[in-house]
Amino acid sequence: MSAIPRTVSRVLRTPARARARAVASPLRPSSPIAIITAIRTAQTEAAPSALKTPPPPSFQNAHAPQTPSSKPATPTQATTDLSTHPLIQTLRRDPTLKETRPHLTMPAHLRPAHFVAGTLSGETKLTSAPYMFLSHQTPSHQAPPQAQRSEETDSAPRQSRAITVFHAGRDMCGHPGYIHGGFLSVMFDEVFAHCVSQSFRSGTGMTANLNVDFRKPALPGRVYVLRAETVKVEGRKAWVEGTMRMMPAARTGGEEEGVLVAEARALFIEPKFAESMVPVYRN
Repeated sequence: MSAIPRTVSRVLRTPARARARAVASPLRPSSPIAIITAIRTAQTEAAPSALKTPPPPSFQNAHAPQTPSSKPATPTQATTDLSTHPLIQTLRRDPTLKETRPHLTMPAHLRPAHFVAGTLSGETKLTSAPYMFLSHQTPSHQAPPQAQRSEETDSAPRQSRAITVFHAGRDMCGHPGYIHGGFLSVMFDEVFAHCVSQSFRSGTGMTANLNVDFRKPALPGRVYVLRAETVKVEGRKAWVEGTMRMMPAARTGGEEEGVLVAEARALFIEPKFAESMVPVYRN
């Protein structure tokens, strides 16, 4: 019984270098010297390292949201006063067009969940609610004299067109300095849907297919004009075509000075359950 205390006392008096050699040398697992020396050496060396070494980053910490910059982003002139753009002033003088800002007139409870009006809206993204000008035309063979119009004729599908003006901020890029093509495609789809809403009795159409041809790079911080027109309506189907132009940085000149950045065409279908859907695109 007295052998163990003497062994412990001997170990405590042994210099640290000697204890290190003892740990490095192969000792029998049952040796009291090996056991006690290993325990004390591990405790002495592990305690400081536990205090100095930070824990490894977890997946959650590595992807934690970064602290926003203390300097807020400054809205561009287009964000605060897009209505003064010469193009919008020209469109307002056209008596055949009806001006609207559908994302602002959308029911408030729908706006946060809407991809364009909610997710893409922001001072560095889609910097302000787009301006939209709508015009619908009834084909001549469907336009009898006023006295002969019936309820069925008045509700007949109509061809329509839409012109939208919007500003794209700096956070809508794919490659740095160039607007993401997916954003342009979304804007085509959004405006096309508004356009065909005039061609369906229910006021609702869903995208069956959308084809976009990109012509020139689109730049952030610019004003864009998107023109759409229903070129054919057959029952619950409507075909739409459109172009998108990037306006010059300086607010001078007309639309003809804009750069054609993309063209698109799409097929929309009025769903059979359209009457049960929320009428987001009715105007």
